Amino acid sequence: MTDDARLDIDAEPFGEARSVGELIADVNDVLKREFKDVWVYGEVGRVSRPAGGHCYFDLIDDEEGERKVLSVNFFSGVQNRLAPKMRQNGIEIAAGIKVRIRGTPNVYAPSGKFGFTVSDIDPRFTLGDLAAKREEIINRLKKQGLYDRNKRAHLPLVPLAIGLVTSRGSAAHADFMKTLEQSGIGFSVSLCDARVQGEGSAAAVGAAIEYLSSTDVDLIAVVRGGGSKTDLAAFDDEALATIVANCPKPVFTGIGHEVDTSIADEVAYSWNKTPTACAVAIVERVGSFLMRVDTAAQRLATVVLAALAAGERRVADAAGRLRTLRTSTLNSAKARIDVLEAEIASHDPVVLMRRGWSITYDADGRVLKSVRQSTKGAELTTRLADGTVTSTVRSIHGQEEK
Repeated sequence: MTDDARLDIDAEPFGEARSVGELIADVNDVLKREFKDVWVYGEVGRVSRPAGGHCYFDLIDDEEGERKVLSVNFFSGVQNRLAPKMRQNGIEIAAGIKVRIRGTPNVYAPSGKFGFTVSDIDPRFTLGDLAAKREEIINRLKKQGLYDRNKRAHLPLVPLAIGLVTSRGSAAHADFMKTLEQSGIGFSVSLCDARVQGEGSAAAVGAAIEYLSSTDVDLIAVVRGGGSKTDLAAFDDEALATIVANCPKPVFTGIGHEVDTSIADEVAYSWNKTPTACAVAIVERVGSFLMRVDTAAQRLATVVLAALAAGERRVADAAGRLRTLRTSTLNSAKARIDVLEAEIASHDPVVLMRRGWSITYDADGRVLKSVRQSTKGAELTTRLADGTVTSTVRSIHGQEEK
């Protein structure tokens, strides 16, 4: 090997090298300079809220089956600054909603992970997306004839058996039950405990409604407390709305939001603003029936009392007419009665016995009407006017038939 062919180990053919930390720092400098405060939008995927108060979530873009994911950092300080805006518009970061956020991309040095740090959010974008989705679902339900189907369900005149779908032990549960109990009406409540917020809540509420619809309840009440629009997003779920629409029992909702209505509210038999208002609606229906019964009872009592008064007047008039009957008519009737009484008395056996007649009975107490009814040696009892005589038959002599 010649000297020219030997490798010069002192040379630096690849230029100056950076450390990993230096490279990440340089990349972050470029990102801050070229992409500072850029807007990006997508659908929120997995959300994590560790104990420190920060929020981390995936922002997903899925077009034509090609999925792209951006890891987003939503630090607690920024959350506190944006909280009034988000609260005013009823928005929280939750899986499934679409958001438009502003911030800066960066590489996290300890893991080398590319991410995005939020500095602002556009609530109008989320609200517009939610409204558009809601409108699409409502239009589909109308085309399928489901939008007002539950409103045609049969509601009993006195619905006392209530199926309740809510989170056991929640404020909504307590408010609903307290209102029913304070009414003094004997309601029977079958509670189906269900998750009413977060992932899987729409499916849980739908399953609870389907279960209660197969039981012997008169109506189903679905209640939960207030919250942000994203908290209540489960009740805009199309599958849940379809279950409510198809439910054979009337569905009463009290989902705790004063201004907007969910799709579940729109397709339900009765929409009420709060859990308490939902219970009040049920109490008022039963109370209205009881009031009608009381009114009818009062009317019936009035009619009965009037009829009794009229009857008393007719009886009094009849009594007056009877008192005016001629005395001769009454005397004539009395005379006829006396004749009949004498005739009846003449046939009294006691009277006949006083004239010398008697009645003879055999040992079994049967009246003897013929000598053939007795036998020699039989004991007989003869009843006279002033007592009885017991005798034994020594002989029997009958009259010869002619």
